Amino acid sequence: MESRLQTIDGLRTSAYVADQINPPHAVVGVPEVENYHATFNRGRMALELQVWILVSATLDRTGQMLLADYANPNGPTSIARAIEGDKTLGGVANDTLVLSFRPLGTEEVGQLGYYGGVFDVRIIADGS
Repeated sequence: MESRLQTIDGLRTSAYVADQINPPHAVVGVPEVENYHATFNRGRMALELQVWILVSATLDRTGQMLLADYANPNGPTSIARAIEGDKTLGGVANDTLVLSFRPLGTEEVGQLGYYGGVFDVRIIADGS
């Protein structure tokens, strides 16, 4: 997932929320595995994860517009477009779909404020 997000110029990524954020920054959450054999009982699993995006809140308008650009389904900074640009995630998944985006308003990390949003993503992959 991180490698797909790294296709967006200027976006920093990590698999955890660091003590210091250098925006714009995307954090890939650990996927929730509700059932390892959920898809048609054929050994496939559905993974649900979240991708958090944090942008600068220094300038209200600029930060909110940047967040909107990342939430846009198209365009050079579209997170959905970047993720779904390779639905197999380099061959490790059968399908990947960005389900939704919800803005969070101002978030605080390390006593600094950021505008944030969350993308919900579903991955279908072979189970054990």
